[in-house]
Amino acid sequence: MTDSSHTLGKSVLGTGALQIPKLFNVEGWVAIVTGGGTGLGLITAAALAANGAKVYITGRRLEPLEQAAKSAAPQDGKGQIIPIQADASNKEGILKVREFIQAREKWVNVLINNHGVSLEHAMIDEVEQTPEALSKEMFENETFDHWLDAYRINTASYYFTSFAFLPLLAAAKTVGNFPEAGNILNLGSVSGITVTSQRGQFSYNANKAATISLSHQLAAEFARRGLNIRVNVVCPGYFPSGMSPISDEFAGNNTTNEFRQKWGTPFGRAGNAVDYAQCIFSLIANQYVTGAELVIDGGWLLVQGFGKIV
Repeated sequence: MTDSSHTLGKSVLGTGALQIPKLFNVEGWVAIVTGGGTGLGLITAAALAANGAKVYITGRRLEPLEQAAKSAAPQDGKGQIIPIQADASNKEGILKVREFIQAREKWVNVLINNHGVSLEHAMIDEVEQTPEALSKEMFENETFDHWLDAYRINTASYYFTSFAFLPLLAAAKTVGNFPEAGNILNLGSVSGITVTSQRGQFSYNANKAATISLSHQLAAEFARRGLNIRVNVVCPGYFPSGMSPISDEFAGNNTTNEFRQKWGTPFGRAGNAVDYAQCIFSLIANQYVTGAELVIDGGWLLVQGFGKIV
């Protein structure tokens, strides 16, 4: 640490480096956004492309990817969105993406592991609150496959994708001559931090907690080995998406008591595209942040221990 009043920033003062376009400059970057055809992945891909990045988006279904690439294509022609149909929940799909990109790019500046799944779950609040009734609901209506499928997609696949692209991420500095190697951003959730099951979604909350732990471990191991590859995790609260029942009407800037009461969010609204894009850029552009988990939830976690729990 140093005395910031004397030394910090002297080398950049007056150079324009502190202007917003330079603070978050991703022009010329190569980015990968898994699950980038819908929801938060599409917001991420659109924001990157709008600011001059070449963005590869992946997903299991080609039609949403092609629609996304068309609808979110930047108007100025600087950035691009390129769809790749592949299933990131298995090694074959991950290798397909890597081979596709390796044939076209020499490096990757950011890998955003965004794909995920939220499966139906037993409802702990909708049965008689006795040991017998709870045992029957939560044991008989859940399966090991349900737990393992969610973990494979939401956590294990992030591990395999991260290591598959390690050489291309490292090449951003060694080959692309960027100031740093590529970085990784994983999609967590406030569900991986809260101590509640949110009405019974034990599996999802547990594997999102595992995703956060995985991100910390990757960040630590890469830092110890001097790879210069940062790993962070973003933990959203309630946003409109394919995995959420929340409609776009609640994602504006108008707050409502209805949303505040039903969804337990003090700010009285869901998050929107601008909120999320600002969050993403703050993590991928800051070269001094690794191993961080950034919560963006309108204050939900701050009060989730009080009042209505969702």
